Amino acid sequence: MKLKLLSLVLATAALTGCATSDSSNTGSFLPIGRTQTVSIQDSSARIHLDTKVALNDIIAFSENLTNKMLASPVFKNAKNKPKIVVGKLRNTTHDENIRIQEIQETLFNSGVVRVLDGSATNFNYIMQTEITDTVQRAPDGQKMVDYSMKIKLFNVSGELVGQWSDDLSLFKSR
Repeated sequence: MKLKLLSLVLATAALTGCATSDSSNTGSFLPIGRTQTVSIQDSSARIHLDTKVALNDIIAFSENLTNKMLASPVFKNAKNKPKIVVGKLRNTTHDENIRIQEIQETLFNSGVVRVLDGSATNFNYIMQTEITDTVQRAPDGQKMVDYSMKIKLFNVSGELVGQWSDDLSLFKSR
């Protein structure tokens, strides 16, 4: 009984010792006792605790890329709403949980195109999407992960008629 009580007291002391009162702390308990933050390099508005892409990043990332595609001459010069079959996302990142349904949603909500199911037989374009990442580590332990997303648009004959890409870099200090 005394051993269990001693273990409980030590565990409680260890957990409370992990909290820091530093004003830059996010308020979370970390086993190391210091807060590590990751931020999008071009935006000081979002702070991350890891170099994984968050849902709000995926939404902004995919909407930005889709809007680039919709603003291109392929769609601006179209007389009728082009019909697009959206292919599956090819994810070659270290995070197999990344899903980009936001691209299809952005396409649909744009009013610029008609989004069709993969079983459609009458369409103008097939869209393929790929997301990749590159991880770099500095000698002092800093980590940078560059995510790159590409959209490729093919016509019915299989000819590449457009390609758009966007990058997102997440940096984590020691």
